Amino acid sequence: WQDDTSVRFSPELSEGEKEATRSRKVKVLECLNNLGVSCDEKTMPNIAVLGSGGGLRATIALLGTLAEMKKQGLLDAVMYLCGVSGSTWCMSSLYSEKDWAENVETLEEKLCNDLCWTPIDLKKELDSAAKAAEDKLFSLTDVWEAFVVKSILKLHDETKLSEHKAASSNGINPYPIYAAIEQNTFDKDHTSPGAWFEFTPDESGFPGLDVFVRTKALGSKFQGGNLTAPQEEKDISYLQSLWGSALGSMQENIHYLIAYMTIPFWEGKEVENSEVMRLGNNLDEFLKTLESAFWNMIQSIIKPQQKDAGKSYGNFGLAMSSLQSYFQKSSTASKEQVHIFGTVGATKADPHTHPHHNPTQGQYLNLCLKLMTCFKKWTWGSTNNFLYENDNVHTDGLDKREVLNLIDAGVANNCAYPLVLRPARRVGLILSFDFGIKEPFETLQKASKYCEENQIPFPPIDPEVIKDQDNPSNCYVFEGKGTPTVMHFPLFNTKNCPGPQEITKTRITFPTLRMSYTRQEMEELLNKAKRNVTENKEKILEQIRRIVSSP
Repeated sequence: WQDDTSVRFSPELSEGEKEATRSRKVKVLECLNNLGVSCDEKTMPNIAVLGSGGGLRATIALLGTLAEMKKQGLLDAVMYLCGVSGSTWCMSSLYSEKDWAENVETLEEKLCNDLCWTPIDLKKELDSAAKAAEDKLFSLTDVWEAFVVKSILKLHDETKLSEHKAASSNGINPYPIYAAIEQNTFDKDHTSPGAWFEFTPDESGFPGLDVFVRTKALGSKFQGGNLTAPQEEKDISYLQSLWGSALGSMQENIHYLIAYMTIPFWEGKEVENSEVMRLGNNLDEFLKTLESAFWNMIQSIIKPQQKDAGKSYGNFGLAMSSLQSYFQKSSTASKEQVHIFGTVGATKADPHTHPHHNPTQGQYLNLCLKLMTCFKKWTWGSTNNFLYENDNVHTDGLDKREVLNLIDAGVANNCAYPLVLRPARRVGLILSFDFGIKEPFETLQKASKYCEENQIPFPPIDPEVIKDQDNPSNCYVFEGKGTPTVMHFPLFNTKNCPGPQEITKTRITFPTLRMSYTRQEMEELLNKAKRNVTENKEKILEQIRRIVSSP
């Protein structure tokens, strides 16, 4: 199967991944031999590194982890690199360089400089969001891209994931896997194998259902398994927004997104990130200013210059009342309210109704109205469904929907175990670097439950070993008969955060929703992540040798 016009049903790896891992085996084998591990291609284990979610904290921590693995001679032993949320931001930035694994320490300096604070040009990002709102599949992911990924993370990557193929197939770098969740499927069943979605430079799809499409065709329209309307592949900047959109709870994300819209940016002023965080974290102030902020925004966009414009203002008044009602009641969409937004949006650009209509102003208004609908329905990651009306799909309702909603995999599990446990990948050792801060063993517990319900081999997790949530060690090893070995590394632990309450203090310093760090704070994070590699190098080698020597 080589073309981009059909859907592939098979448990086998894509031809591109097979080719890439064949090339990588040469590098891995050489590395293991240099580390004193005697093995050949038949006995060498496939090693997967999992980078968890955790916002910008995870981005920086994974960068430090990979840089130290290179320094310790371990990185070249890794076959797969798989990320969730904040870790995908780091990964996708690295894979824009064809030989990043050879120069990761140099790239560490560059990426940290890129992430250092700079003023936010809200007018520019607003224009970007307004342009995205013209797309029929506009969702909150587009807004997240404009106001978070582009403006705060300074990530402006317009390349395509399929263009990262050179960096993933040359054998120099581990093969990348990016994780997401199909929201509708996950909402029905949290442990459904059909909920997990993977992206690679070659293919994207549902590994639990053994169904895939070429990555450069993802987003195109399919019907009955055949391509009907090609669409341009989404760029990395958009995917970074999709992969990393669940930094907080639903409520926290709403606050964070609309906090931007409540800032008076119409004069093109630049604002500090701290001002955004202040508004986003103060719920009472946020709710009080929300309606007036949007009303003022719309007034500044549409200035009626003819007598019959009053009717439009009446419609906007209804829309604002609906908006207020939304926040006073619940997040469940009201058909009447959504209809009002749609009606206003349909009339905003009519040149007969608004003869002095400014196209740019019309785009802003369209953005406001579409935002309201998206907030009401809580719509993220809208993507044309390549399984639409496909008779080969045997899962509840997936083939009935024209649109998939792909969201941050951290909603399901902050570490993407289901993707590296795909049988065809034959992973023997999982190095799980957990950059979460709330419950350092939650990812393990969720993975164990998922595997139990889906009959996937996974080592037993002893509750006694992981009972101390507040004072975890820096490394845990879980092994079982006929299962991969899992090594789990909590980011903040008793080794790199010694002393009473030091772990708690450090967790408070680096919250997930924090979107900027000083260079000194970055260095602190990098050093803690690097210590988790340095201090456990021998344990990692010990497990590799054990796996190689096992019958």
